[in-house]
Amino acid sequence: MTNNNMNNKDYQVAVSLLGREPRTPFIIKTRCPNGTPQTLLADPVFLEENLWKPFPSFIWLVCPRMKALTADLEQQGFVKYYSQKIRDDEAFRNEFLKGQREIADYRLKFAQSKFAGSLPEHIFEILKNTSVAGSRDYHGVKCLHAHLAHYLAFGNNPIGKEVFEKIGQCPNEINCGCKSLGGQE
Repeated sequence: MTNNNMNNKDYQVAVSLLGREPRTPFIIKTRCPNGTPQTLLADPVFLEENLWKPFPSFIWLVCPRMKALTADLEQQGFVKYYSQKIRDDEAFRNEFLKGQREIADYRLKFAQSKFAGSLPEHIFEILKNTSVAGSRDYHGVKCLHAHLAHYLAFGNNPIGKEVFEKIGQCPNEINCGCKSLGGQE
């Protein structure tokens, strides 16, 4: 399964970084400086057993270095920290909610472009009313990886921006865990 932004080698590297064969088609949205897939953008709806299903967590962080460093931040309590910051900091909350509404609108339009006809109401509601991490609670943070992936792929996610500022971009000159999987040398 290749598409206009990746060849078969890119596809295999992306699947290897993801750690499984995906249930839905995807494209490489962003790449690490060495050219290896960093984030993937999956179709937000998919057909399984003749039923269309929503897939609200449609942006995936696959860079091994960024995934590991983000997991470290989660272990250090930053999920709780950002949930509290959303409650306490009005400017941060407003920026966050604006970004979540924008990504939900994008995801919904993307799903409508993949689905022949009108989206079923239950799929429309899920895609319209969930965060980038698939949560209905916009004031709670579920997964820093999803917020970082959102920031890298589209911007306008203050949680993802702060996570990125803490962990930084992968330097081109070091092996961030990607080159051994087929990234550009």
